This record gives sequence, C-alpha cells and structure tokens, in this order.
Amino acid sequence: MKINLKVWRQKNTNTAGKLVEYQLDNVSEDMSFLEMFDVLNDSLTRKGEDPVTFDHDCREGICGMCSMYINGRAHGPQTGATTCQLHMRSFNDGDTIVVEPWRARAFPVIKDLMVDRSAFDRIIQSGGMYR
Repeated sequence: MKINLKVWRQKNTNTAGKLVEYQLDNVSEDMSFLEMFDVLNDSLTRKGEDPVTFDHDCREGICGMCSMYINGRAHGPQTGATTCQLHMRSFNDGDTIVVEPWRARAFPVIKDLMVDRSAFDRIIQSGGMYR
C-alpha cells in the first residue's frame, strides 16, 4: 500500500510544531500502526533525518502509552482499540493519515508525538486509580 502521512513534528515543549508530510510506498496491510512508524523512522534515519518520536511500551494493547490522534480520533478509526492494536488494513491504498499527539493541557508535548504523562503518576501516587 501507498500511504501519505501528515505527522506532527515539534522539537520540544517550547517550540511551535507543525504537520510534516511523508510518503511510504510499501506498507503491508498486516503491519500494526506502530510498525508502520518503525518503517518511516528507519527511512528517515537512513536519510540522516531525525526519526519521529512517539510513545510506546508493550505493543500489546495493555499499557496505553501509544496514545495518538489519528485522523482526528483518539487511537484511530477502530473503537475500543489502542494505537498498537490498529493495523494498516484499516486504511486504503493512497489514504492520507494525519497523526497528532494526544493534546491536553495536563500532557504537554515533549517532542513530536510524545507527551509528558507525569500527571498520571501524580494520580497513581495519590491512590486515585486504585480506590
């Protein structure tokens, strides 16, 4: 599949960000969304460019680290799935996919698609998630 990406790129919290366009020509419909980003980052690294920074941990749909807005929806087009559970078969050849960070005042962008999740740590420390 050929996929056109518009990815939020932001150097750090103190700089303005913008959408940057990329094109991937050989995306397998069996790839997860994060694997597709791995392919993009490999391509960028080979060109001597900075890879896109994004959160991920378990890649099994458990941790929730991979939160992104994909085409204006949290985690993308599938209801009840995390970004790492989203596969490229959910998109069509030639689609343009807009990928932005999870935006909230409590979660400022650190770089690109990675946000500061320390607000969650404070909730956990206060016992808020286990009461």
